[in-house]
Amino acid sequence: MRMMERKDFEEKYEKLNDKQGKVLKLFLKGESEEAIAKSIKVHDSSGVRYHISNICELFGFKNEPGERFRQRDELIPLFVKYKPELVSDKLREDSEISPDNLPKYVERDWDSKCYAKILENGALIRIRAPQKMGKTLLVDRILDRASQEGYKTALLNFEEADSEVLGDYRKLLQWLCVTLSDLLDIDNKLKEYWNDILGINHNVTKYLEKYLLKDFSQPLVLVLEKVDIVFEQASFNVDFCRLLRSWNDAAKRSDRRGAIWKKIRLIVVHATEVYSSLDINSSPLAGVGLTVPLPDFTLEEVQQLARQYRHHWLTAEEMKQLAVMFGGYPYLVQSAFAYLQTPQSSLAKLLEISPTEQSPFINHLRELLGKLKLCPELAEVYREVVTKNQPARLETNQIFKLESMGLVRVEHNDCFPRCDLYRQYFSVRL
Repeated sequence: MRMMERKDFEEKYEKLNDKQGKVLKLFLKGESEEAIAKSIKVHDSSGVRYHISNICELFGFKNEPGERFRQRDELIPLFVKYKPELVSDKLREDSEISPDNLPKYVERDWDSKCYAKILENGALIRIRAPQKMGKTLLVDRILDRASQEGYKTALLNFEEADSEVLGDYRKLLQWLCVTLSDLLDIDNKLKEYWNDILGINHNVTKYLEKYLLKDFSQPLVLVLEKVDIVFEQASFNVDFCRLLRSWNDAAKRSDRRGAIWKKIRLIVVHATEVYSSLDINSSPLAGVGLTVPLPDFTLEEVQQLARQYRHHWLTAEEMKQLAVMFGGYPYLVQSAFAYLQTPQSSLAKLLEISPTEQSPFINHLRELLGKLKLCPELAEVYREVVTKNQPARLETNQIFKLESMGLVRVEHNDCFPRCDLYRQYFSVRL
């Protein structure tokens, strides 16, 4: 790729907003995504990835299909040439990102469905799964694909809202409007459009239709992350679901409103653990849009991941042992392969310590244990599941809640511990 001329570079550099400029400078210093997130006061690295992706797009760099973070590589030599004072010595010496340090990813059937869905007018994709199932990685890939199509993208994370805002529906939706204005680099004019007599949902929709989205000429992919935080608010979670439904319904209209909402592609991302405290008969957003459940890896997908980690030395029997202990849970499998890359590690040692207090997964296990102890009746049911030597037959509501927490796998009417790690760990501690 031919490097741009200085004049073009300077023009694009001047277009960076304050937050993008800060993210870029920290990135060129070699700071990690986590450190940048802390510096710009966001709760996780997804917001950092969003800003870096937009910076790359501004300078004309896009990933090719199937590539990960390649666009970032192109930024470094560009700034070495025109603004070398911003680039750390280490990045100057080595502007290549080692493949060993890139996130490993296995393409699954749901990926292609999401790529196709995001191209539809007024698309709504719901990515729901227990924690650490790969939701963020999938969102990143969908956004990459949308960027390749020339779509604008915006990622709004409810975890970034203060607790005072989260407890008040009016404040929360006003926060959504102001934050979205900031993400789109559009002046905040909420006071000019807000009228309390009309109701909260109507005000938000009016602000988007009549101001923020009115003049959009290109599709916008709007990602709402950590929506489970909103689902936890019993006083208004139903109203919020109605709001999202109304946007989806508006996109099906053939009038002026429909033309606006057809340009919006909405991705709603939420963990399902909150379902353990919700009524099974009032599942949020049931039946709306494309629902992506993110199932566990199959054995073939685990083997693909092993090859990415260069664990070709694992025998068929060892792969079977690993699959029994960790199932197909992406977080456990990825962490296990990462552990096996450390010096003096071995599969035998990993299998031995995993269900103990020395486990590499101990924080994850303790977190699940803490959640179970908040629901004594559910904990007692799960104790029965992990201590039985045969499949458990549970009530539908119990299965729904345990499956939403990622604790069991269900085959027909039978319920099993999700993996042998859970069986060993929880049978001792419940």
